[in-house]
Amino acid sequence: MSDADGQAEGRRGFADLLLDLRVQAGLSQEELADRAGLSVRTIRELEAGRVARPRKDSVRLLSEGLGLRDGDAGKFLAAAGHATVRPVIAVADPAPTGLRWRGTRPIPDGLVGREKELLELEKLLRQNRLVTLVGPGGVGKTELALAAADRVSSVDTAVVVVDLTTVQRDAAVPSAILDAFGTAPGTSDLDDVLSGRKPGDLVIVEDNAEHVLDGVATVANRMVRSFPGIGVLVTSRIPLGLPDEVVRRVQVLGVPANDTDFTDIAASPAVEMFCRRAARVRPDFELTPENAAIVARLCQRLDGLPLALELAAARAGSLSVETILAALDDRFRLLSGPRRFGAPHQRTLADTIAWSVDALSDPARQLLYRASMLGSPFTLDAVVGVCTGAPIEAADVPMLLAELVDKSLLQPVLEFEALYGARYKMLETIREHAYAGLSSQGSDLTEYRDRSVAWCAKYVVGLDGAWSSPDRDRRYRAANANSATFEVALERAAELGEWDTAAQIVLGFRIAWQYQASVAESGIQWASVCAENVEDKEISGRLLAIAGRLSNLTGDVRAARRHYGEARTLVAPESEMGLMARGGWVSSGSLLLDTQSLAEIPTLVADARAHGDVQRSATVQAISGLALARWGRLPEAKELLLAWEAALVNPGVYPDEIAYMALSRVELELGNLEEARRWAELAREAQASDDPERTKVAGCLAMVELQAGNYELAGELLDEADADIRGHRGYFDYLVMLYRSRLARRTGDLEQARLSIRDAVNRLQVEGRVVYLLDVLPEAVAVLHGLEKSEQADELCGKLLAWQRTMDPPMLPTAWAVLQESCERADVAEGWPQADPAAAVQRLADDVLAALS
Repeated sequence: MSDADGQAEGRRGFADLLLDLRVQAGLSQEELADRAGLSVRTIRELEAGRVARPRKDSVRLLSEGLGLRDGDAGKFLAAAGHATVRPVIAVADPAPTGLRWRGTRPIPDGLVGREKELLELEKLLRQNRLVTLVGPGGVGKTELALAAADRVSSVDTAVVVVDLTTVQRDAAVPSAILDAFGTAPGTSDLDDVLSGRKPGDLVIVEDNAEHVLDGVATVANRMVRSFPGIGVLVTSRIPLGLPDEVVRRVQVLGVPANDTDFTDIAASPAVEMFCRRAARVRPDFELTPENAAIVARLCQRLDGLPLALELAAARAGSLSVETILAALDDRFRLLSGPRRFGAPHQRTLADTIAWSVDALSDPARQLLYRASMLGSPFTLDAVVGVCTGAPIEAADVPMLLAELVDKSLLQPVLEFEALYGARYKMLETIREHAYAGLSSQGSDLTEYRDRSVAWCAKYVVGLDGAWSSPDRDRRYRAANANSATFEVALERAAELGEWDTAAQIVLGFRIAWQYQASVAESGIQWASVCAENVEDKEISGRLLAIAGRLSNLTGDVRAARRHYGEARTLVAPESEMGLMARGGWVSSGSLLLDTQSLAEIPTLVADARAHGDVQRSATVQAISGLALARWGRLPEAKELLLAWEAALVNPGVYPDEIAYMALSRVELELGNLEEARRWAELAREAQASDDPERTKVAGCLAMVELQAGNYELAGELLDEADADIRGHRGYFDYLVMLYRSRLARRTGDLEQARLSIRDAVNRLQVEGRVVYLLDVLPEAVAVLHGLEKSEQADELCGKLLAWQRTMDPPMLPTAWAVLQESCERADVAEGWPQADPAAAVQRLADDVLAALS
């Protein structure tokens, strides 16, 4: 018999055996294919005898699908030509010969805002054998993987993309990989294709691996251990868990920080992706100043999740962006239009989320449901305190949270982890799905919302005395990490009309709100609402004092003054909260040029000293010293600030960078540069280096160095401070802008000087910090002269000269020196003094903004 005849006989013998066994098992070709995890086409080709040599992996799958055991399985394998000892097959040219790419190609514009991740992933692929991209469904893992593989592909490096979406069994993964290589159905072994390759010769992309994770892990482990020429890139919602694996989590696209800054909105990757996709269905669609705010809010609501953005953009052909945004309360209905490609469980937003949730263990699923009502982010403590109960044991919560993170349904919040502790966040799309699951379980939603109220009320009791404790920052920041959960609890308490409980929570949580200006607005709202509804007037006054403190933190000085003023009428003036309210009233009043505040200081300081609490006395003296410094009462201000500093030797009194900065500023104005530098350095030591919400004290040091003539160092410090103040308000931020202008003017960069001083004036006007305008207006005169706007400069200069002669408070020495240098020709303006100092300064500021525009 010839070799050809022998091969044909072998094919026919195996084909007949397969057919006989299938018929005996009572299975159709479709049923056997389903059991074995193979395609019907493969079964048909094998039974027709058209496969020269069936794959060993395929034969094993068929054996399992037919239910063969022991000896029968061995005979079946031998009939296919796979004896225990098999001949070595030489592979001269590993497939795919001469091909750079097999499988799905990346979409030309499929990636937006991923350049940093793409560069990192390209580097990882060149340095590591096995890389897994992990992330929630719809986050864009596939497109990122394909783009990265495209980067590393070349004449010498081939890429084979394996789409695992239709593979149903772990054991079928090797066959799917062989199919991707383009080999004939049922032929050869994976080893034959992978052997003999040089390092860097081949990258295999295994896409959508989460549902056959064991099979992918087994094959990937064999690939990287046995075939040094191969790199493997996997996309999955869950890591493989292999020792050689490098895991990178794919994050959602960045969304705009606000909905007002057009430049910031246009730079957002999420906005760019939405606009690109919307233009596909509506060619005239583009981002404009008119629609930017709506687009920004839409992208924020969709968490920057690429699949959600894509599905929302597909609606832009028939709906306005405003309509799409309004309909997001039922996002799964709105974003239900199926895509015509991709895995079946990724063609609608609802399917994408449901697939991951359904694959969870029951305790993990219940934890996800319950955590959905905590708000986002939340902490481990909140989960243990609110979400436990059958089937969730408190001891199992860390493990279950880890499972949810591993399966990309929760994301750890790593930013500022040292400040706020371990936190987790849930994408809004996932949260909405989980919240619906909790709502569908009878009274569970009500039960766990009620439990959040009880837990928060108990939590704030534990904060008693934190202000005077050595670890107060840690305790308050740990509380701040649960701000979203406290919001949930307060909403529920308000629904139930439990205003005393709500007030208790607000009073206990008050300091924690101060650690993050971005959440302080919520504290203002709840303190005000509770103050209106509680019956006890003393408690109402304490709540209003909190609203005043938080309003001051967010830059709304006028609201702070109003809240503090109401609180003074309700709280006992010598009590701790009464002293706080009076101190806040003095501070905010000094910012608004209210002379009543100045008159209050002697009595306030005397009452604070008589109160008996050293810490409270020191705080009030620091607040009063800062107010006096604003009014130009520098020796008196220094005396009170030094009294605060002397109190630091007492237990419960701790360094505060703001008071140190005030001391530095006073010494600077008095001409004591070395003392000013010493206080500024102490301010830097007192502030956490990664504090996210307050202006860096580098600006304070910059003022000292610029005054000392160290211009290069001053510029470096201003750069450091300027980067920190963007996006939030700080106590001394306007001074950073002021000194930036002074330094720019010195180097001849008048455009930078114009922009800096304009921003400083505008910021102070918006926030109502009127007294500081007296620091920056003289600099505006100098800038206008430099810009050759002499008429406007001289007019402003004359009014400021009149102010200095007739009004109170006077300009501070550094500002007065700048004005004198710039006012050689100006005449003192007539019509001064003015009846309303604050209004007069604000009118001058308005004139400056018009002149600098």
